[in-house]
Amino acid sequence: MLVVGVTGGIGSGKSTFARMLEEHGAEVIDADELGRRALDPGSSAWHSVVDQFGDEILVPGTMDVDRKRLAGIVFNDREKLAALNAIVHPVILKGIADLLETLAGTDEVVVLDAALIVEMGIVDSVDVLIVVTADEDVRKKRLKTDRQMTEAQIEERMRSQAGEGDLLARADIVVRNSSTRDDLEKEAGRVWAHLLERKSG
Repeated sequence: MLVVGVTGGIGSGKSTFARMLEEHGAEVIDADELGRRALDPGSSAWHSVVDQFGDEILVPGTMDVDRKRLAGIVFNDREKLAALNAIVHPVILKGIADLLETLAGTDEVVVLDAALIVEMGIVDSVDVLIVVTADEDVRKKRLKTDRQMTEAQIEERMRSQAGEGDLLARADIVVRNSSTRDDLEKEAGRVWAHLLERKSG
């Protein structure tokens, strides 16, 4: 098993790149999906988050966490973001560890798609770290178009993540993604070939 971390700042296209590697044959572990599942109604993390932030973070008439409302609260306040991360990150880490244990001993290339791979302290658990990067204006345009985020929301999210310099300093492979999807697909093909070589030793 070769464990490959794929990370990058919000709007860089890291998850798109991870999915392209999946199309080539990688097994993908999606940390964002694990984070979403961590807040399923009734889970221990759900109870902790509702206790911490109150019923106003729930979608009216349901038990579901309103993720946009919660994001609006925590990304304006470093202490609240730290409190949320203290609840959710251990659940994500356990999910990652369980999936890696399931795949241990296989011949798979396992891609860990995680924005906070450095902040969560799991960078040392990967064999190869890929950092997907894009020009800041390109990232902002994507976030405004694809996620309908405001300039203020984008700035808050970018500030909450590790600086690009910190990521690039740890990168084994850097993928530039300021151009077209076709260019990114070509890059995925090149990177996949390199990963297969690396796996085969």
